[in-house]
Amino acid sequence: MKKFTLDTNCIIDLEKNRPNAEHIRKLVQAWKTGRIELAIVAVSASENQKSGTAGRDFATFEEKLNNVGLTGVQHLLPLAKWDVFYWDHALWCDDEMEELESKIRGILFPNIQAKPPENIDTNSTWRNQLCDVLVAWSHAFHKWDYLVTGDGDFHDHKDELKKVGVKEVLYPKDAARLCEP
Repeated sequence: MKKFTLDTNCIIDLEKNRPNAEHIRKLVQAWKTGRIELAIVAVSASENQKSGTAGRDFATFEEKLNNVGLTGVQHLLPLAKWDVFYWDHALWCDDEMEELESKIRGILFPNIQAKPPENIDTNSTWRNQLCDVLVAWSHAFHKWDYLVTGDGDFHDHKDELKKVGVKEVLYPKDAARLCEP
């Protein structure tokens, strides 16, 4: 069975009913009818919110998932990174896991530092970039097939990401075509 990982932007697309939402809803329907497996990455709960501050309550994120039709979707666990992860929703890591994260960080955002900056304005940008890194890391580490995103950072580097285990990066419309009956 094909396995699709939705990035954070897909959740936002559903929430705001953006143009990609119609394609993502086709993936959700295929998942609900058992034709595909579907997952989100738990670190999506840590992304900056509309207010500009980071999400701090995993239950609020789960409510958001419920509101967009993703009740019960599988959660892929990311690395536990201080100031970004939620207890019980991340993996403690070993050197090999850290090495994969470092490679992906070097591909997507080569200038990002590994630890959170003290300046809150810089921390906000850092957090969103690290969340993207951890979405790609989780997708690769858990060996899922298709990373679904409209984010150009992933698409611009899909050949490099393939070399570290992100098998395929697809736009929502292309992912939806793969699960048509």
